[in-house]
Amino acid sequence: MMRGGLVSGSEFRWREILRKADIALQGSGVGVWESGRDGRLRPLAANLERPLPAEASDQLESALRDWKVQRPAGRRWVASRLDEVGRWCIAPVRAEPPGPPPSGVERRGRERMTLELAGLCIGLIETQSRASHATSEVLRQNRARLALLAERAPAILWTTDRELRITSAYGAGLRSLGLTPPELVGIPLLEAFRGEIVTHQAIEEAHRRALAGDSVSCPIRWKERYYDLHVEPLRDHRGGVAGIVGVAMDVTDRESAIAALRQSKQELEDFLESAAIALHWAAPDGTILRVNQAELDMLGYTREQYVGRNVAEFHVEPAVADGVLRALAGGGEVRDLEARLRHQDGSIRYVLISANGLFEAGRFVHTRCFTRDVTERRRVEDQLTHGALHDPLTGLPNRALFIERVSEALERAGRQPEYRFAVLFLDFDHFKVINDSLGHIAGDRLLVAIARRLQNCTRPGDLVARLGGDEFTLLLEDVTDANEAERAAERLLNSLAAPFEVLEREVFAGASIGVALSSTGYQRPEDVLRDADIAMYRAKGRGRARSEVFDVAMRDRVHARLGIETDLRRALDRGQMALVFQPIVELKSGRVDAFEALLRWRHPERGVVFPADFVPLAEETGLIVPIGWWVLREACRQARSWRRAFPQADAVRISVNLSARQLNDPYLLEGVTGVLRDEGLRPPHLRLEITETAIMESPESSGALLEELRWLGVGLHMDDFGTGYSSLSYLHKFPLDTIKIDHSFIRRMGSRRTDLEVVRTIVGLAQNLRMGVIAEGVETSAQRERLLALGCTLGQGFYFAEPLEPDAAGALLAMWGQRAPA
Repeated sequence: MMRGGLVSGSEFRWREILRKADIALQGSGVGVWESGRDGRLRPLAANLERPLPAEASDQLESALRDWKVQRPAGRRWVASRLDEVGRWCIAPVRAEPPGPPPSGVERRGRERMTLELAGLCIGLIETQSRASHATSEVLRQNRARLALLAERAPAILWTTDRELRITSAYGAGLRSLGLTPPELVGIPLLEAFRGEIVTHQAIEEAHRRALAGDSVSCPIRWKERYYDLHVEPLRDHRGGVAGIVGVAMDVTDRESAIAALRQSKQELEDFLESAAIALHWAAPDGTILRVNQAELDMLGYTREQYVGRNVAEFHVEPAVADGVLRALAGGGEVRDLEARLRHQDGSIRYVLISANGLFEAGRFVHTRCFTRDVTERRRVEDQLTHGALHDPLTGLPNRALFIERVSEALERAGRQPEYRFAVLFLDFDHFKVINDSLGHIAGDRLLVAIARRLQNCTRPGDLVARLGGDEFTLLLEDVTDANEAERAAERLLNSLAAPFEVLEREVFAGASIGVALSSTGYQRPEDVLRDADIAMYRAKGRGRARSEVFDVAMRDRVHARLGIETDLRRALDRGQMALVFQPIVELKSGRVDAFEALLRWRHPERGVVFPADFVPLAEETGLIVPIGWWVLREACRQARSWRRAFPQADAVRISVNLSARQLNDPYLLEGVTGVLRDEGLRPPHLRLEITETAIMESPESSGALLEELRWLGVGLHMDDFGTGYSSLSYLHKFPLDTIKIDHSFIRRMGSRRTDLEVVRTIVGLAQNLRMGVIAEGVETSAQRERLLALGCTLGQGFYFAEPLEPDAAGALLAMWGQRAPA
């Protein structure tokens, strides 16, 4: 209801605001005030159903003044006295969005949130005394508590005064009963619920006890629905009981479920008896009281053989059964506990046990135990686990299990400073030859035989593993020092030195062994394995079929080698490779017959690096292939350049070394043909120098490829003759035109008669096979004279010239008619 001061066009809006505010706040009345020019407040409208007290304007003005709230002329306020203790809700009416309230104003009270929904921006301002403030705070906390409960559960919440008259009622549960708060507020509690609550006496008794200071919980039934009732005293700031606060949680669904459960109990019992899962009931002492058919079938017993005996009798480990009973007696439960049970025929069943206990009046009555047979699954899991951690060929532990065991050893070493262990890394020498010559079946059988022999050579606590291929590792526990590890490695080498019988043939399999000791101070198992591997390669480099113990210097050499390898991979792209040329001359006349192209690596930091320091690494990494093609192309290009510049040098040829990897390249013939074509050099002007070791790695395929090169017209030289392991019977089978005698024989030719005879034999052999001979490393006139006397016609070495830069080699060609030195 409105009264003067507001224009009639806004009357409906204000009436609606006042009505909503009155319902939401449940105050003693709601009014609208406006600030005058003098700052005084004058009432504009009020809800006359709840008249405002006469002092309302003064109280409102005093509150605004106490809180230092500005009251500009024309500002309007909606305010309501909320309760008898003098708490007010004051709402400044604004057109703009709500701003923060002044200091001391409640920010998130239910009243503020409610009025904001009605379109107002409010602040809750207290004007009462300190004591009434404490009471209001208690009321606010209780209301917030009830609101939270109402949000989270289907419940009915209410408060009463000491006369049990309802002062508030709200909650989601009211909707299920078709009730609204205005129907309940203000009437006596028991009168409102009379005739509706089946357990009327219980709710009355609960509220009387709450008025006496108790918190009470009990079940009630109301309009065919079930509730859990909880009431407790509502206290004022002095601790006195000012009323009751109560909540009724709707548990109808739960009660219906309980009823349905009771109805199906017999059906459940029948189901469990005939269920496929094994089930038994046992007394607190473990005596089996009842069992279903599935459990009897699982273990092969009759009911008479099973019921009445203690459950521990059927466990492989009776302590497991005792532990289950103790856990259940303490109120716990068991879920999927792994156990082993004895079958009637003596076999073992792997099972998962789940159990709980039944208690009555706090007394442990019996257990209910469900058992699942997982024997087949366990068998499959064991197979998978074994397969994941063991080598399928030899049955030995694999890399994963070995790393795990080394990790455990490192942890033990960290706990026990006196404990030491060693890791041995074995790699078999020339194992590929066995696979290539006898086949992979023979290779696999040899690996199995090796595994058995290694196991027979180790102590029971040690571990032998296969990492892959022909690589094996050993973990030696509790070693005293490096000497003990070395002795173990020596025993292994001696054992492996004996021949193996494979496919009715004797096969020898020597190994190189690297040893890493835990005393080095490792943190990760992978580092131990890495260093043992480094030591193994050190053993291979020092002659194979031996062992080496790792030291830090080995790792430094590996790192240095890695740096060289990295730089080598970039050397071609960065233009660091270069060729020098050493002349091959006629021993008698001194005229240049050919130039041998020799590779140099001009490293920006290391200076000139000679082939002996990087070619083996290039061979090992495969970088020799692109390097070799670059050398071939660059040498042919330079030879063509000389032929154009010096027509008198038309007969001079260029010699290029061919690596073993290049010799095995199936596209070698095609590549050589392409280089000759691209650089404009005829095949007879090119000579390819190949070591006998490279040829003998695969004599059949090498012979076929050499035949094709010879057919092309390229000259073929066997380099470093006498240093390899080829048989003289093979020599005539290869299409070679020249033999180069290794410089080691030439250097010792004057001091050792045997070396002179070797040179004489090689020269005679070449003459008989109609091959040319070139002596390498000629450094003195005496060597030149002996070679001439033996019938050798060509030589190279420092006596004639050191390897020359391209320009210096060109200058030598210009002196074509020069004689050999006297």
